[in-house]
Amino acid sequence: MPIRCVLFDFDGVIADTEERNADYLASALAHFGVRLTEEDRSALVGINDPSLLEALLKRAETPVTLEQLQAERTRHGNYYENGADLHTQPGLREFLSALRAQSIRTGVVSSTRSQLTALDRLHLVSQFDVVVCGDMVTRRKPDPEPYLRAAQLLGLAPDDCLVIEDSPTGIRAGKAAGCTVLGYTGSSIRQDISAADFALSDFHLYRQIPLFQNLSPF
Repeated sequence: MPIRCVLFDFDGVIADTEERNADYLASALAHFGVRLTEEDRSALVGINDPSLLEALLKRAETPVTLEQLQAERTRHGNYYENGADLHTQPGLREFLSALRAQSIRTGVVSSTRSQLTALDRLHLVSQFDVVVCGDMVTRRKPDPEPYLRAAQLLGLAPDDCLVIEDSPTGIRAGKAAGCTVLGYTGSSIRQDISAADFALSDFHLYRQIPLFQNLSPF
């Protein structure tokens, strides 16, 4: 069945944000005397789980709540809103233009509303037909609900949709929703995408994917 829609994860797919996001988190945690290790950074990639932050805060010398951490993170800012070097992954804009030229719909399935700010800063909001954020669903990735919600808003069946993810968590969500999944490996943090149906390292090379062999450059 031809793909009628492509649904993009944000972090690591639309923009290479994960390392810089961790830098902002590390600054906020340092205020409470908590050091973010490389192991911690790896555990946080592709996952939006408050329990991981709660575990980090247990290292503080005095009790710290998630609300206190959030206040400190707000004070420090975040990469989506404040990163001076925020930019799209190579070839993404060309790929989006090729999709739209063939009337293939597009969407973003992200974890937070801050990513809407990033899309606006990147002048990409108009390039997507739907954006689903974490607060629009009751269960987040790896649950399939975010991708099912996006398909529903577009009036499409899940098997009409291709999901592009760079993390095992996101790939599990896309597969559980019944979508075809492409694992993207162009991020600075390489993750296990072995469960994906296809793999792509650079959006400039999209025509190497069988689904897009006949997709002409815009």
